[in-house]
Amino acid sequence: MDTQFHYSRLSRAVLLATGLTLIGSHALASGFRIPEVSTVGTATSNALVANTTETGALAYNPAAMSFHDANAINAGLTRITYEPKVDPDNGTATGSTGEDTFLIPNGYFMVDGYDNMSFGLAINAPFGLETEWPSGTFGGFAGQSVLETSLSRIKMFNVNPNIAWQLDDSSSFAFGVNYYDLDELVFNNHGVDLKGSGGDLGWNVAYQKKMNNKLTFGANYRSAVEVDLSGSFHAFDASSPKNTPQAAYSKLEFPDMFQAGFHYQITDKLGVELDAEYTGWSSFDKITVVNGGGTELTSSTNNWDDTWAYRIGAIYQMNPKTKLMFGYSYDESPQPDEHFSARVPDDDRQLFSLGMTRDFGSWDLELAYMLVDVDDRDVNSTDSYDPTADPSMEPNGTDVYNGTYESDSDLISVGMSMEF
Repeated sequence: MDTQFHYSRLSRAVLLATGLTLIGSHALASGFRIPEVSTVGTATSNALVANTTETGALAYNPAAMSFHDANAINAGLTRITYEPKVDPDNGTATGSTGEDTFLIPNGYFMVDGYDNMSFGLAINAPFGLETEWPSGTFGGFAGQSVLETSLSRIKMFNVNPNIAWQLDDSSSFAFGVNYYDLDELVFNNHGVDLKGSGGDLGWNVAYQKKMNNKLTFGANYRSAVEVDLSGSFHAFDASSPKNTPQAAYSKLEFPDMFQAGFHYQITDKLGVELDAEYTGWSSFDKITVVNGGGTELTSSTNNWDDTWAYRIGAIYQMNPKTKLMFGYSYDESPQPDEHFSARVPDDDRQLFSLGMTRDFGSWDLELAYMLVDVDDRDVNSTDSYDPTADPSMEPNGTDVYNGTYESDSDLISVGMSMEF
C-alpha cells in the first residue's frame, strides 16, 4: 500500500461525476470531526437540522427534502487555515510542519420524486486530521527519538444516498446509507511509517416536523462505522534504512452522532435555530495494529469521552435577494487528560460564524466565514514515560507530552445552490 489516493470503483465514479476532489482535511469540531458540510452550515455554525428552506441544510437533515418542491443542487468549497503549536516543558517550541491550508469540497444533489418521495445524494468529508511534529519537539524521547510522534493524518470522505417520505403536510422521515471511504490513515513516528486504508457502511435516519407555521423540530441520527484497515508497517532507525515492510491490519471506529433542534421563525425576515449534537466518541478507545500473523505491532490507547455540542444560528432576509447568516457553537472536547496525545491536541472550542447568500435568479451564491477558537491545552501529567517498558505502545497521557498546545483555525467557504 502506498500514500496515493486509491478509491473504490463506486467512490471514484461518484467523485468524477460530481467534479469533487478531496484535497485535504483537519478536524474543526471536537476530536477529528468536521461538521461543516455546506457553506450555509459554516455560516450558521452548523445549526440547520430543523431548517426546511435552505438547500445547504439537506446534508444536515435529509428529511427536509420533502419540503422542497423542485430538484436541487448545492455545492461548496471550504478553505481551512490551521497551524497547531506546542510549547513543551521538555523540548522545542514549534508549530506543526504538516499542511496548514486545506480545501474541503461538499455537495448535495436532490431529485423531487413521486408519491411523496424524494431522493438525495450527499458527498462530504465529516472527519479529518493532520498534524506533523518535527524531530526534537518532545525532549522526553531523548535516546529513543525513533519513537517520537511525527505525522498523523486521516483523509476520508462519505458518500451518502438518502430517500425521504413526506408522511403528511407537516412531517417527513428519511433513511440513508453512509459509505465511509478512509482513503489514508497515517500514524507515523520518526522511526516508524504506518499507513492504511479501508471503507465500510453505516446508516442514518432523520425526521422533521412543522409544529405550526413558526416552529419546526428536526433530528438526525448517524450510526457508528467501523472500518477494517489494511496497509503497511515500516520500522527503521537513524543508522539503517527502512526494513522490509510488513502487512499491517487494524480497525478504526468512527462515532455515532445525534443532532436535534428547533427552528423558530420570529418574523417574516428573521429565523433562529437552537441545536444540540451528541457524538459517541467513546468508540475511539484503543487502536491495535497487528501483522498478518496476528502479532501486535503497535497500539494507541485513547479512551475518549462522549461529547455534546450546543449551537445557535440565525438567518435574516435583508431584502428579496440577500440573506445574512450568523452562528455560534460550543463544542466539548472528548480527549481526557489521562490519555492525551499530541496527534490530536484537542480541547473545548467556540465557533463564531457569519455569512450571506445572494440570489442571482437561476442560482444563489453563498459565502461564509468561521473562526474556531480552541482553548489552550495545558498538559501536566505526572505519569512518567518509560520507552523501555513497552516501546510498541504510544505514550498517551504521559509526561512526554507535557506543555501548552494552541490550535485555533479559520474557514472561508464559497458555495452555490440552485433549484430546477
